[in-house]
Amino acid sequence: MKRIVICDANILIDYAKANRKIISLMSEHLYEVWVPSPVWEEVKDLSDEDAKTLGINIAEPTLAQTYEAADMHGGGLSGEDNMCFIMARDEKAICATNEKTLRKKCEDNGIEVLWGLRIMIQLCEIGELTVEAAIKTAEKVVKMNPRITPKVVSDFIEKVRKV
Repeated sequence: MKRIVICDANILIDYAKANRKIISLMSEHLYEVWVPSPVWEEVKDLSDEDAKTLGINIAEPTLAQTYEAADMHGGGLSGEDNMCFIMARDEKAICATNEKTLRKKCEDNGIEVLWGLRIMIQLCEIGELTVEAAIKTAEKVVKMNPRITPKVVSDFIEKVRKV
């Protein structure tokens, strides 16, 4: 049985623009991909129909989770980040995000985290993505997303070439 990964919007936005196939490969071969509905609303480049096609489960938070996320103040997290944290905690799932603050909150609370580019390394390791396709996708991501630095991509390229 695949582990559940609660996916933050930033990863989906990057892959929706750079290479949608990564999302479907992730859901087909690696994880059961859940996106909290408030987070899904941030992903403007994908439709509900795309979610079905790509294997994304749009997860409705419980009323208790919604209230808890709304009551969490401070710490530099948005309501959507709080929802990713809460759902990952409650589902004993992995939290996939590139947000450093969310990653730290998850790590501080014993929740496993996953960088967005790490997904492509995992796909290369199981033979579902070529190293060349992973590098090409990472290069597109860095051009679109100024938060992912060239250093992050060069570190990624070094790691993926060792696969």
